[in-house]
Amino acid sequence: MHRLRSSYPTILLLSLALTPSPTSTSPTACAAFASHLSIPNTTVLSSSHLLNRTSLPLPSTPASCGGPTSTANITTDLCRLVLQVSTSDASVVRLEAWLPDPEAWNARLLATGNGGIGGCVDYATMQNAAGLGFAALGTNAGHDGASGYEFFLGKPEVLNDFGWRGLHVEAEVGKDVVRRYYGISGTESEAEGKGEVKMKSYYAGCSTGGRQGFQNAALYPSDFDGFLLGSPGIDWLRVVASKGILARRAGWPDLDSPAYVRPEQWPAIADAQIRALDALDGVRDGVIDEPTAHRFDPATLACGAGVLNASVCLSPQQVGTVRGVYEPIAGASGEVVYPAFELGSDTSVFSDNQVNGTAELSYTILQDFWRGAVYNDSTWTPNNFSEEDMDFALEVNPGLVNAGETDLSAFHARGGRIISYHGRNDETVTSALSERYFTGVQSTLNLTIEETQEFYRLFFLPGMHHCSGGLGPWSIGNAQKYPYDPALLDPEHNALLALVRWVENGNAPEVLVGTKYEDDVIGGQITAQRTYCPYPKISKWDGTNDTSLASSWKCI
Repeated sequence: MHRLRSSYPTILLLSLALTPSPTSTSPTACAAFASHLSIPNTTVLSSSHLLNRTSLPLPSTPASCGGPTSTANITTDLCRLVLQVSTSDASVVRLEAWLPDPEAWNARLLATGNGGIGGCVDYATMQNAAGLGFAALGTNAGHDGASGYEFFLGKPEVLNDFGWRGLHVEAEVGKDVVRRYYGISGTESEAEGKGEVKMKSYYAGCSTGGRQGFQNAALYPSDFDGFLLGSPGIDWLRVVASKGILARRAGWPDLDSPAYVRPEQWPAIADAQIRALDALDGVRDGVIDEPTAHRFDPATLACGAGVLNASVCLSPQQVGTVRGVYEPIAGASGEVVYPAFELGSDTSVFSDNQVNGTAELSYTILQDFWRGAVYNDSTWTPNNFSEEDMDFALEVNPGLVNAGETDLSAFHARGGRIISYHGRNDETVTSALSERYFTGVQSTLNLTIEETQEFYRLFFLPGMHHCSGGLGPWSIGNAQKYPYDPALLDPEHNALLALVRWVENGNAPEVLVGTKYEDDVIGGQITAQRTYCPYPKISKWDGTNDTSLASSWKCI
């Protein structure tokens, strides 16, 4: 497979003697390490030794990432480094490294990605990782902030950082920093030859972070030993474009059209779908277990049918509108390129589309990215968005951001492992996309399902929204969700620990157990648990025992 040649120099084989590893855990040792750190194209912006159970102010945080009052929780005594890496003459990536004191380090590294259009460091996952003893890495992927278009406008190198390069730089620089800090050799074989600890490298991300992970595994298969990838936004440009296409199908932006379905009607439509289909999986729990297995006729919601009240029922024109919204998306050539929006999911990504009576999508990523990256036009709006706009974006593929590559052969050959998970109630990235990607990898590598599962396992979580949340037992040690439940830090209940066991001991996860907490407070009162299964198996109630118990759910 063709691989990108990084414009960032390879640094992993530089002499470790350039930077002495710390001999103590004092603030002085952290500062001394930072002052001697010399990596090409890399500047240490700050260093500090931080104590467990303290709060780290983050006053430079952009408003779209939480704002200047944001803080992070320090979950072990650690040395924090903030680094800036020049990736070209016109672009830089900012990295963070949280390095647990040597006696607390578990000989592992965990890198993190981003969400949306990047620009925010994933402190939630870093907090979890450091607390477990990982050296934790974070990145802004080349720009600051998760909304806006200015940081992309006319800046192809910044797009390269967001699209494909930022995570690779994080892996290269991060592994070099970690090896220097803990005084181990440049490669695993070198470390083994010297009787040193062998470091393992992991990555965890969700949404865009899932997209970044799969793309990295395809382009740079040696960067990480294992990936934990939630709700992955693979085929990213179509994921984003789908919001504009579905909004147009819903009658937007002509708010006065008789075919336009108003924002307040959509929750009633989704609720009616759940009422009609919920019990078909054997349990009436407000969850459609397999939304891709069903069809729903919106004519049942027409005015006079007796299902919806007069304020939200559908006119004949609106029935046709809703039917169109739940059809797959085809490109301009007529070929289906994106799965249908899934029944029972929250529709606000396309139906929340007016402000004070004016047509305006609340989902801003479409406008931001097409303005700044696809068309380089600060005045562009999605009001006339069509399949042609989607297809054009695929042709341009700014920064190679789309990441639909299914050739993971090199990653497979080196013994890498992937655990992916996806909520069946995902409103942002339809879960059918993960099913399509899994079968695409299987086909590209010419493997059986069983052979594919030897390195890549996909778990569907009925009732989980995008990355986390929802009516189902969704907590499995999710990326981008802090904290972990300290009582459930085992490979059965925590997907990251399942990945570690798989990579290091060869024990593939046969199940993952999801947990639902009262008010979704992780670590609080458990209200339900459910056993989840590697695709294509599904989690099925045994028909007899308490549905709130994991033991009542079997893989079939």
